[in-house]
Amino acid sequence: MQTEQASIDFLPLDSIRKSPTNPRKRFPEAEHLELVESVREHGILQPVLVRPWPDEPGLFELVAGERRYRAASVVELELIPALVRDLTDDEVLQIQIVENLQRRDLHPLEEADGYKVLSDRGHTLEQIATEVSQTRTYVAQRLKLCALNAQTRKLFFDEKLNAKTALMIARLPTDLQDKAAKELTATYINGEPRSVKAASEHIERTYMLRLDQAPFKTADAALVPAAGACGPCPKRTGNQPELFEDVRGKEICTDPACFAKKREAAAVQKRADAEAAGRTVITGKEAKAALPNQYSQLQGGLVKLDDTCYEDPKRRSYRQIIGAKGVKAAALLESPHDGKLIDVMPKADLKKALADKGIEARSAGASNPSQSAELAKKKKADAYRGELFRQVREAHDGTGLDDFDLKIVAVTFYRRLWNENQKRLCKLYDWGKTAISEADFAKKVDEIAADSEALGRLVMDIALIDESVAPTYSTGKPELLEAIARERGIDPGVVRKQVETDMRPKPKEKPAPAKKTPPAAPKPTAKAAPTKPAPAPAKKVAAKKAPAKKVTAALKPVIAKKAAKKPSPAEIFNSSEPAWPFPNTGRP
Repeated sequence: MQTEQASIDFLPLDSIRKSPTNPRKRFPEAEHLELVESVREHGILQPVLVRPWPDEPGLFELVAGERRYRAASVVELELIPALVRDLTDDEVLQIQIVENLQRRDLHPLEEADGYKVLSDRGHTLEQIATEVSQTRTYVAQRLKLCALNAQTRKLFFDEKLNAKTALMIARLPTDLQDKAAKELTATYINGEPRSVKAASEHIERTYMLRLDQAPFKTADAALVPAAGACGPCPKRTGNQPELFEDVRGKEICTDPACFAKKREAAAVQKRADAEAAGRTVITGKEAKAALPNQYSQLQGGLVKLDDTCYEDPKRRSYRQIIGAKGVKAAALLESPHDGKLIDVMPKADLKKALADKGIEARSAGASNPSQSAELAKKKKADAYRGELFRQVREAHDGTGLDDFDLKIVAVTFYRRLWNENQKRLCKLYDWGKTAISEADFAKKVDEIAADSEALGRLVMDIALIDESVAPTYSTGKPELLEAIARERGIDPGVVRKQVETDMRPKPKEKPAPAKKTPPAAPKPTAKAAPTKPAPAPAKKVAAKKAPAKKVTAALKPVIAKKAAKKPSPAEIFNSSEPAWPFPNTGRP
């Protein structure tokens, strides 16, 4: 930069033109008006900086001091003090940027636009950093802000985004910026937008993909020729570390559209290779039916070859057991969720392939034995709860609430049910296989309300439907269901034993012991008759069933009496009786 002394002249205001390269484009109105009043009273106290306009004698380019020039124009000064220097284009740019950096109200985007002009004139990142006394990372991040589209720039100028969140959006392809900006500016917690950390995590989770888990060869430049290989791509975080300081990992793709094109191209290639080799490829609706959601078990009798074979003492995967030759006979399932191709095989074929390797699979593709045991346990619990629920319904005596109360209770309870329980209720009443809306349920309640007992039954069904099936991840008891069972003269223990007896597997292939049983029976009977109380339990069971009906009938006047009295909540909670409805409650 030239350092010769510049003379201070008073130049006609109309001989000065604004510089086309000045990065400062926004001038706050309040500050402008304040400066206008100062100039009106005191004049221009500090000269502006100008240079002769190229090829136009008598005209000057305003290098620095545009705010003062604007104020002088409003006041209509004829002359303005100015320092006149002979400056090159690069020197003008450097002065404008440095001078503006000293302004506290300079917007990061205006600063970025200034660096962009220098970059377009051939200045390297290192040169710009040196010229403006900033770090290389700082300048690189500011320059990246120039990639923001018009709508996102407006949000930034309107202070809906800060420099850090704006940079996160600027790193994304232009067609994704509006969507990402909308998400980052939306209210998040307590009516506030996301914090910088939460915004970074959201962008990384939603718009970035791991190249080390890509279903294609990232080094294949011919896969999508226009994109090339992923390694040298500028959209790979490892290639621009100064822009992706907040992103964990170097092998991250920041262009989801390009990633999707490569994934699809790789899938097409793999499908073609598989079909050429005579392998079946399952796609479309068939693939969706086989894999309803990304993390579900395969349906339709198919097994993933990467699943563990639990009949194998070494707990190898099916792929490891049957080997590469066996895999070639498997089908390929194209996941409808992420496009990945999965090696699968029908259970029958897999069972045969395992037998050839010396492994007898009782049920290829079955889940972990411990999981199977849990499922069997749940099935038994479901059967017990279902039977208890059925008997409770049969023993229903009526209600102490009027019809309108019951309608309100029914709709309120229905609203709070999980979707699965709503489905169960609709199936129970033959309203269809799917859950109906609250409005449709209210109509059903109105239809039932004409029959008070039916309405009471519906309310109790809603209250107990949740406990009619055992929860998957809980071992708790159906406390409400067992409590109401006792109230209605049903012994939950008897029901449980009966269900478990009915579900006990019966021997299928033991004809010989069945024939030998009659002759062997007299000996144990003769010896054990004095000590074995076999007849007593039979009478006891019969006695429990008979009183159940009598107790239920006897309860009617008691229930009617209680319904007439309607004790207050205080009387209920201050009572010396155990708190209902827990299972140990003994009610009359």
